[in-house]
Amino acid sequence: MNHSKVHEKWHVIMKRSAKILFIISMLSTVSACGISGEKNKSVTEVIQSRNGLTTTPEQTVLRENTDSRQSVTFNPGENKGTFSGEQAVLLSSEQEELIRAYMEAYYQSLTELKVVDLSLLFTHNAEEQVLMNESAVAYVSGLRKMQDTDLHLVDYQYEMDVMSVQETEGLTEIQLMETSTQKFAQFPDTDTVLYNIRHVFLLDETEDGWRIAEHWQRDSIYRNLLGTYWSWDDRNLTMEDPNNYFPEQTEALLIEAQLEKLQRTGRNQTAVAVADHPYQREEAVSYSEIWVGRRNTEWKDFSGQGGNCQNFVSQCLLAGGIPMDETGDEVWYWNSDDSYSASWVGVDEFYYYVSQNSGYGLLADADAGYYDGEAGDLIRMGSDTDWNHVVIIAEVIRDQEGNVVDYLINSNTSDVKNFPVSAYPNQKQQLMKIYGWNNRSG
Repeated sequence: MNHSKVHEKWHVIMKRSAKILFIISMLSTVSACGISGEKNKSVTEVIQSRNGLTTTPEQTVLRENTDSRQSVTFNPGENKGTFSGEQAVLLSSEQEELIRAYMEAYYQSLTELKVVDLSLLFTHNAEEQVLMNESAVAYVSGLRKMQDTDLHLVDYQYEMDVMSVQETEGLTEIQLMETSTQKFAQFPDTDTVLYNIRHVFLLDETEDGWRIAEHWQRDSIYRNLLGTYWSWDDRNLTMEDPNNYFPEQTEALLIEAQLEKLQRTGRNQTAVAVADHPYQREEAVSYSEIWVGRRNTEWKDFSGQGGNCQNFVSQCLLAGGIPMDETGDEVWYWNSDDSYSASWVGVDEFYYYVSQNSGYGLLADADAGYYDGEAGDLIRMGSDTDWNHVVIIAEVIRDQEGNVVDYLINSNTSDVKNFPVSAYPNQKQQLMKIYGWNNRSG
């Protein structure tokens, strides 16, 4: 092993990790911020009056211990979210305002890529919930900051579809499904859409007005953050010491992301293979754009059975002219809801098919150089022991020198459109290069 190169790599890692540790340091002192004397004030009024702030159009939100926290701007007068659904009428104006304030604070953090103070929105005894949700913000912000592209938001809109409102153990439980449209600084003319992110808010009517007792979010961010403690059906913080767990887990996730980023290789390094029939990339991408965020009813939907990502990608390849393959030892096909190959719907099984197939059918490189992708190629994601997701490249992002620096991808489960893959929480990623298909039998 070349020790000088190892030393150089670790020098880069440690230099970049300084930014990570700075973000983590902002989580090191989390304490409840009392809001006594502010009874019956709205959330907006509390934020405006806190710490001597005036009611200018842009407010600055600060934690009491400002040494451990970045300040962020908060504009309470600008609402970029809407509430919809038959159950929305069950929300009081104060409850809606509280949820809206949380969402605006979250999106403000993504425009600044700084950790926002959420404690004003939570009950006095919700320190661990505040820490979990602020850690999620730190994770997303840190992940986006370390990329080669500028991933702070320049605009956003979101819709909250109210699924249910019910009383439970003295609290009001509100389940919502969020769909958002976001614009990143790197590509401000592109609409990035995230579909159907599930939220659960538990709200408590306190002496100071409505406050959040708990907030949970069903996506890869929270799943990675909670790790082995993740359970959507049993939403409890079961780790022994959340105050240590969340900063340490956030730091570990961000350092792992740095390592994975440094290990990605491949610029014009993939050997080009020639297929008998070329891949129709535009048709595959066009299909993906139509069916992200919804489902083609001609195919079974696996969203509630482990995920629909591979089924979606298989359909895209078929739309791109790749024929089904029922010949030989390695197969890839769909005949009906009751008759299909494991490779059609399974990420690992599809990878095995791609890497082992010869003769008739799909011709692809299962382990191509990461930066050698084109629109229509695939990226599988996960870990060394659990590759559990696959997406299709919709657009290649290049720098001024023409080098590939990012990809915009489309995906099912979770459903995203034109999302920068560098911002994806699944940081272990592998390019699968699609060439076309062969009609040779051997």
